[in-house]
Amino acid sequence: MNALLLAFLLSAPARPATPDQTDIGCYRLMAELARAPDPEVRTLGLTAAQYFLGRIDAAAPGYEVRGAPISDAERPDLVRRCGERLHANGFDLRALRAAGDGPRPTV
Repeated sequence: MNALLLAFLLSAPARPATPDQTDIGCYRLMAELARAPDPEVRTLGLTAAQYFLGRIDAAAPGYEVRGAPISDAERPDLVRRCGERLHANGFDLRALRAAGDGPRPTV
């Protein structure tokens, strides 16, 4: 039994997992959009931020996202990469917007 436990401990990764840097940047960007004055942009930003936070948490549970504000220089490339990632994974902002216009479920 001790040999089995030792083998398990030795096979564990030596360092904690690190999430994808694009996911981190996209989360930070979408979190900024979630504070926009336009309610539609805010809703879409919040939803996309939750999506990227889920990806980050799946890759590295408990990882705390930190970083400096996104610079104007890096924003256009990051917007493109985030859009590509959202589109590639079936995240359709137009469908979310249309669903938001429909009736709300009652609880």
